[in-house]
Amino acid sequence: MRESDLQDTQDTDVIDLAYVLRVLRERYWVIIGLIVVVVGVVLAYSYLATPHYRSSALLLYQRNNLDDALFGSQVGPDSNNDREVSTGAILVKLDPVAESVVSRLGMTQTTSELLRMVSVGTEEGTNVVSIRAESSDAEEAADVANAFAEEFVKSREAADKATVATARELVKAELDSLTGNDAVSEYGLMLREKYESLRILEAMQDGGFSVVQQAKPAISPFKPTPFLNGLLALVVSLVVGVLVAFLLDYLDKRIKDDKGLEAAFGVPVLASVPAVGGKWNSSRSDKRSREPVGFVNHPILLESFRTLRSNLQYFGLGKERQAWLVTSGLPQQGKTVTTVNLGLTLALSGKRVIIVEADLRRPMVHEYLDVPSEPGLSNVLAGTRKLDDALRLIKADDFVPLESRRQQGDQSRGLLQRNFYVLPSGPLPPNPAELLSSDRMTALIAELTPMSDFLLIDTPPVIAVSDALLLAPYADGVILATRLGSTTRDEARDVRTIFERSGIRVIGVVAGGAKRGPAYYGKRGYAYGYGYGSSSPRVDS
Repeated sequence: MRESDLQDTQDTDVIDLAYVLRVLRERYWVIIGLIVVVVGVVLAYSYLATPHYRSSALLLYQRNNLDDALFGSQVGPDSNNDREVSTGAILVKLDPVAESVVSRLGMTQTTSELLRMVSVGTEEGTNVVSIRAESSDAEEAADVANAFAEEFVKSREAADKATVATARELVKAELDSLTGNDAVSEYGLMLREKYESLRILEAMQDGGFSVVQQAKPAISPFKPTPFLNGLLALVVSLVVGVLVAFLLDYLDKRIKDDKGLEAAFGVPVLASVPAVGGKWNSSRSDKRSREPVGFVNHPILLESFRTLRSNLQYFGLGKERQAWLVTSGLPQQGKTVTTVNLGLTLALSGKRVIIVEADLRRPMVHEYLDVPSEPGLSNVLAGTRKLDDALRLIKADDFVPLESRRQQGDQSRGLLQRNFYVLPSGPLPPNPAELLSSDRMTALIAELTPMSDFLLIDTPPVIAVSDALLLAPYADGVILATRLGSTTRDEARDVRTIFERSGIRVIGVVAGGAKRGPAYYGKRGYAYGYGYGSSSPRVDS
């Protein structure tokens, strides 16, 4: 095997194992829930169900050579034994035997009900017949098994005696028919000897079967067995739970990992943003506003946006100024969070950044950055305000990470104060698409581009409205914000189709909500938010 093939095999094994572990981690509640329910129900039934007892009596068949005595039969002993034992096992459960048992024990059950309590079997390779009785009463089970055994032995004994008696009566009738010299002839003497031997044979008949072991009342029930039932239920529910977990994952169209995103969108993942707990800024009176998640002293989260920054600089290699449009397929995918945190990270690196809040339907950039929404983009496009009036410099105090403050002192604050601007949305217009596609928008982008190293345009989701498609030609490429576990394969296909048909370049996706474990990122809870169609002013992100 070639080294490359071996490596591919190893990679496949790792991927498969990672997939299995992911499914088990995400669907553990299905497995545990099924185990708890199934085992609980089985144990409850086992402890509440009426106990049943089982007792067995054993019969032994010993060949009595009755056929040989009567008819001189030459049937082989082995075959004759096997036949008699098998026949006896059948005859035990005949109605006459059952009726005798009912009468003997004074039972209220019918013969049919009684026969359902009894099972008969043979011990392979032996002449032993086992009569087993089951009942909710241990004493009754033993009594029934013993009664069946004893009544069957009696019935077989009576049948054999009747057979010999019939033969004896035939011989007597023949003797009675002899007269004169015939009565004392050799033939007459033979008949008398035969008669006497049959009389002795009749007295000796025991049916060939005898009880060799009496049934005794069972000490403990044979069913239910809580421990065995619980153990079996545990194994079965575990297997079924795992199968159900994988089935649910197969039916779940949500994308769970970076490889799934890359396959669905056909572009690379630019950065994986971990899920961490967002915090309210206690210094603000307006609790609707929330700090950008990456700037609440989460170094690992901040590093994710630094990775995004580096990848963007790679895609824009050779260009002095870059413009990127940030959008998503549907609301609540984190496109505004991505825009704001990317802008802050770029500004920290010394780049001059301008964010254009071009989402004129559900704008949230200004809320994250704690600036007024008016005047803003819609005012400039409508010609009621100048760009200088609407463009706002962002104060750094609330957004510089503690890590950067310790490392750079006041330098980081100065970089942000000089380099980070936002053009808020302004009042929401009735015709956002017309404003964004106007010549004034073209002129505005042309004016903003030389003013910044990075121009970031925040737009509405592309599946919801077409605004992003109108603004995409102004950008070097499109960044798609997604959220793992929320974005579906169907949504990804729709987004991909929209951009491919429009001929718009999508450079990659930002995977939000990545799960790296509590050891890395602390508590879960980092959530993206958008609010199209919501009655609330905004959704927490």
